Amino acid sequence: MSIPVTILGGFLGAGKTTAVNHLLRHARRRVGVLVNDFGAISVDARLIEAAEGDLVALSNGCVCCAVGPDLGASLARVAARRPDRIVVEASGVADPWRVAQLVRLEPGVVLDAVLVLVDASSFAEQLADRWLVDTLERQLARADLVLLSKCDLASPDAARAAVLRLRADAVVVEMQGGALPDALLGRAHSPASRFIAEPPEHGFLTAFWPAEAAFDGVKLRALLASLPASVLRAKGFCRIGPEGALHLLQLVGRRWTLAPWARGAAPGLVLIGTDRMPAVDFAAAELTPRG
Repeated sequence: MSIPVTILGGFLGAGKTTAVNHLLRHARRRVGVLVNDFGAISVDARLIEAAEGDLVALSNGCVCCAVGPDLGASLARVAARRPDRIVVEASGVADPWRVAQLVRLEPGVVLDAVLVLVDASSFAEQLADRWLVDTLERQLARADLVLLSKCDLASPDAARAAVLRLRADAVVVEMQGGALPDALLGRAHSPASRFIAEPPEHGFLTAFWPAEAAFDGVKLRALLASLPASVLRAKGFCRIGPEGALHLLQLVGRRWTLAPWARGAAPGLVLIGTDRMPAVDFAAAELTPRG
């Protein structure tokens, strides 16, 4: 089963390393992390179980590894530990979408999302610097979600407005305390019943649709394309077409995939969104073909 990989991008000082540190300290699943600046990662010594050169294994099942000259080799090394998900921290001046394309070439892993951090306290000033604006625009261009960091230091309104001026269709979410929203990160493709069983401690709204009847594929795709920006994620399994073939749905921000699933799972879809997420009425959309 492929391991979902999240790319974490953002300019220098946006808070990527702070977010990775928080993730490793508080992870409730097995997480593998690939970082550029290995020395900047602050791991409690009591959590370190073993160290092998540029790789550290933690007692909570997580593993942290420095990105070597060959991203594929580093990714394979972490994937061999079979984490539930992998997070790759891109360089502060890198285009995270280019990193994502390299991930897509690797066997055993699947690209889940590209998240880009924006420093709410300095983003407007950075955009005014003609030497930085091209890099910032490239980083935002293909982001599935834009996360506003350091909202405790400045109002996020100006940064949010600046992001939307650059990219009107961007999905923007505020971070709290330097923590990556766990609900928005990739995870192993588990049955939908496990998704809904987890307590909603992440502060986002969730909704569940049992998806017992087969959907009309054309209408389902139209519904997915029309979802508002307040729907941040959708995931789970559903049956499509007269044959009722099982499919895996994964939606992050504006990007979604619907792929055949041959291994069996309980049908059901979970939606995660902000407090402005409307009630998505699958029944009213008449997704089920009439007999």
